Amino acid sequence: MLRKFIALAALTLGMLLQTTPVSLRALSLSPAGLTPLTLPAGTVPVEPPSQADFDHAGLPEHLFLAKGRLTIFSTGSPVWQSPPSWTIVQAQITDLDHDGAPEATLLVWRPFRPWPVDQWLPNGGRIADFHDDAGNSCHIILIGWRGGQYREVWAGSALAEPVRSFAAADLNGDGYQYLVTLEGNYADSRLSQLFFEGPAPARALKVWEWNGFGFTVVSIINGTFDKLALVRANAGHILILVP
Repeated sequence: MLRKFIALAALTLGMLLQTTPVSLRALSLSPAGLTPLTLPAGTVPVEPPSQADFDHAGLPEHLFLAKGRLTIFSTGSPVWQSPPSWTIVQAQITDLDHDGAPEATLLVWRPFRPWPVDQWLPNGGRIADFHDDAGNSCHIILIGWRGGQYREVWAGSALAEPVRSFAAADLNGDGYQYLVTLEGNYADSRLSQLFFEGPAPARALKVWEWNGFGFTVVSIINGTFDKLALVRANAGHILILVP
């Protein structure tokens, strides 16, 4: 499945470069935030890792995503599977928490759960509206091998703006991965049914960095986005490519 995803990423980049009727923007992460650049020649797509040694046993594990369920396989046998109540939209091997160990970063939709303290707050609490009409909320969750088992290394609360897709890469050469997201809102499912043949376009592109406890936005561009791709320039610098 991951090989198909890598092939799809390359195909998506090719389609962006060859068939997109609008101009493309290359974005570079600088200390001032995302900076537009002229798309250099000779860029190649950045491919996510196809496997990693999650449990440090000397053998690689790989991810298999099908029908919204993610399975981690080791030597052909399943060693972890996402809960039935989760719908996994995207999964990628990353090290977004900068601890040197691989994790599976998941884009998850699951039944909304308020914070426990919210039962004492008026109007349902601060995240009461962070879900769609079906009662599902969007989350970024990291799954890794810790304490002799696979578990949630980090799980964010319901996102205020649901993520459409994500990518992860060292965008500025500092040795650490950043999280790149395309985001919409929870009403977009209704808009998709009314006005679009497919998913509604994303409304923002964000870059997040790990702060030791979670993720902090370091740059944001508002607009209309259908897709993104990561490309590597000749000098090795990784750029974000969007229509």
